[in-house]
Amino acid sequence: MAEAMAKEKINKPVDPKNLTEGEKKHIPVIYVPKSITAGEPFDVIVEIGSIPHVMEEKHYIEWVELYLNDSKVGRVELFPRKNKKAEATFTVEADRALAGKEAQLRALEHCNVHGLWEEFMTIKMN
Repeated sequence: MAEAMAKEKINKPVDPKNLTEGEKKHIPVIYVPKSITAGEPFDVIVEIGSIPHVMEEKHYIEWVELYLNDSKVGRVELFPRKNKKAEATFTVEADRALAGKEAQLRALEHCNVHGLWEEFMTIKMN
């Protein structure tokens, strides 16, 4: 299964400045604290969609992953009967060597109907 996912195409918006309703429901939205200190843990919330994605038996978000630069922070499995909202919280601890530098967060999610979607965010470390 993981091998099939690795080859699956990541969906991207056709026009990032004019998102369709479907794109608005699938592109992850990343929330971080206003101030992030390298070497200290901080929480990152990833919500699926600026328009909340449904979590129904026939259409739901299966999982969400978060990466800091190219390192996987974690993966949260979601289930329609258990999770009312398509979101995940990750605790991140960036290496102290990133102090004063920028880093990239990447959220990746999989919808059981519409496949893989991703979003990126650049963060500044104190």
